[in-house]
Amino acid sequence: MNKFKLTAGALLLGTSALASQSVHAKQLVCVFDPVGNSGDVYTLMKDFQAKSLGWGAEIALKAYTDEGIIVDEFKAGKCDGAVLTGLKSRDFNKFASTIEAVGATTDDAVLRTALETVMSLKPKTANKFLRNGPYEVAGIMPAGAIYAFLRDRKWDSLDKIQGKRITVMEGDSVSQSMVRQSGGTPVVATTTSFAGKFNNGSVDITFAPAAAYEPLEMYRGLGEKGGVVDMVFSQLTFQFLIRHEKFPADFGSNARQTSLDNFDGAFEFIDRATKTIDPKYWVKLNPKDKPGYAAMMRQSRIALRDKGVYDGKMLKILRKIRCKKNPTAAECAENLE
Repeated sequence: MNKFKLTAGALLLGTSALASQSVHAKQLVCVFDPVGNSGDVYTLMKDFQAKSLGWGAEIALKAYTDEGIIVDEFKAGKCDGAVLTGLKSRDFNKFASTIEAVGATTDDAVLRTALETVMSLKPKTANKFLRNGPYEVAGIMPAGAIYAFLRDRKWDSLDKIQGKRITVMEGDSVSQSMVRQSGGTPVVATTTSFAGKFNNGSVDITFAPAAAYEPLEMYRGLGEKGGVVDMVFSQLTFQFLIRHEKFPADFGSNARQTSLDNFDGAFEFIDRATKTIDPKYWVKLNPKDKPGYAAMMRQSRIALRDKGVYDGKMLKILRKIRCKKNPTAAECAENLE
């Protein structure tokens, strides 16, 4: 399952030399891996398990093939830490999960700057934004831009996706809102079922990172007529969460520094994964539709911020990063985020 090597590998490999500390009692970290304890995520967590000894932690691992179960176990206190996709992390830290806000990270450069900003926060500021009650974000790593995979490349404009069946992740009100707004029909899927639904024709359109293309055989769903829209709809991240009182005081900052140190490797992996998509599948979005998509996503971000789904502070940070890169953009003058 190569699609997970980026996430777990970049998040968990490589640490700076740290002074030896006394080892605390074992902390249980629940790991999402679709193939269980024989999968890549779980295997790579074993490496982190060993390296964390230098931070005064003695971690025990438990693999799950269902993210929803991890969320319930983590909330119930049965897991001291959890490795989850950004979507499933939303309940634990709205500020960090808003990095995945639709249309907010327009390319890898924007995402990298955002992640570097958040992962390098000083302890006092990090405690303010990366802690929420008993929970703390101990790492965020990129897993790639989310693209629209189409079973027919002719569906390259907003008016052509009316009524099309489009996957939305279970529990993701953001995607459901966007699909309905675009005139599509939402079809609920999970991280383990979305590719199958696309490949067997149960849905017409699905959203996925490039890293899913080869291992999930998404070229089967694309066939001869399909295409991948060359536009970033959002960015997938994996987030490492802990119950901070169960870990040494500086565990979170050490773990965040580790993810920060490994961003180069993560983005190199994303680039390689993107290049595995057969060039014939890439579809350039109709230029006349770009402003419409941008406006729709922006309206969704603002509406979801007002509903409490997205964090306003993070949206402001992302807007500032986008405007620094492209200061002539209309949003930079309007300042609605």
